[in-house]
Amino acid sequence: MRISQAGLACVRRDGPTGPEYLAQWSAKWGMYSLVGGHVEAGETFRECCAREVAEELYLPPSAFTVADSPLAPTVEYTTISGGAKVETQYRMELYAVDLLTPAAVAKVSAMPTNRWLSVAEILAERTTDDKPISAQVKTVFALSGVFSLTAP
Repeated sequence: MRISQAGLACVRRDGPTGPEYLAQWSAKWGMYSLVGGHVEAGETFRECCAREVAEELYLPPSAFTVADSPLAPTVEYTTISGGAKVETQYRMELYAVDLLTPAAVAKVSAMPTNRWLSVAEILAERTTDDKPISAQVKTVFALSGVFSLTAP
């Protein structure tokens, strides 16, 4: 079985109707997904998360912090990979990431590939304007205890 390991970022803000979480449009996958990526050789999940936040959000390390510990122990689930089309065991760690300055928040929010998603959108796997959200977002958030699959 194929194994995929990733460090993912949970970037949260208070929105007008409740918490919102940062996602990024992937042209390759045709949907929104969490900021993060595959763990490289010799890299921890946390190091991966920090590297991916810097790379994907174009931020210097001084503009954000990554929590020392993941929101939950390593989450694991198995499904058919969207790309490889084979059964894949996913092992992921989700880290709280804080943007440290108003300038960092403004830069991230202004990027056209980024979007702040509500819990309702994540649970529906669709944005309010009907763009797809990866099921991985809902799965990882639920398994990490960010919210339940029955959140209002």
